[in-house]
Amino acid sequence: MKKGAAILIAVACFLACSCSGYKSAENVADLSVSFVDPKWDCQKIPESGRCRSCGGKGFSPALMVRNIPQYTDTLIAEFNDKSAGIFHGAVRFRISQKSEFVIPSVQEQTLDLPQGVEIESEHRAPFGDRGAYMAPCGCGSEYVYEATILAIRTEPSGQKWLLGKGKINLGKF
Repeated sequence: MKKGAAILIAVACFLACSCSGYKSAENVADLSVSFVDPKWDCQKIPESGRCRSCGGKGFSPALMVRNIPQYTDTLIAEFNDKSAGIFHGAVRFRISQKSEFVIPSVQEQTLDLPQGVEIESEHRAPFGDRGAYMAPCGCGSEYVYEATILAIRTEPSGQKWLLGKGKINLGKF
């Protein structure tokens, strides 16, 4: 029984965390991350951001990222349900020589993303359709959601360096 529980916990941790494989730069910058839409207030997930299964519109928040380190060529936005330990997906954006960038809103449960948005990792929610993103779907259970933004530099060899990192509390739902 104890061995089975340990295996379940290990599997849950694996599913809840995205595996980065990035080497950290000597001084990883603190990215400044804020909401573009004032309806997102770090407290309650607005209707536009709730999953469609719970009566929402199913869109991620648009995020302003500042203090992007020089040589960053990619930003990655990872979304997580911190309460339930569920990975809600990650999207990638190619950038070049920008100190700030607006991460656009994306629709949940789809592989058909807007131009310039790529799938980094599909969501791992045990419900819904496949997709790069799953919107908060607690249906009022007060789960806590968070986004982590990573600034990455990819060398010609393929080695990826973590140059910056920032987090933002999306709110509860």
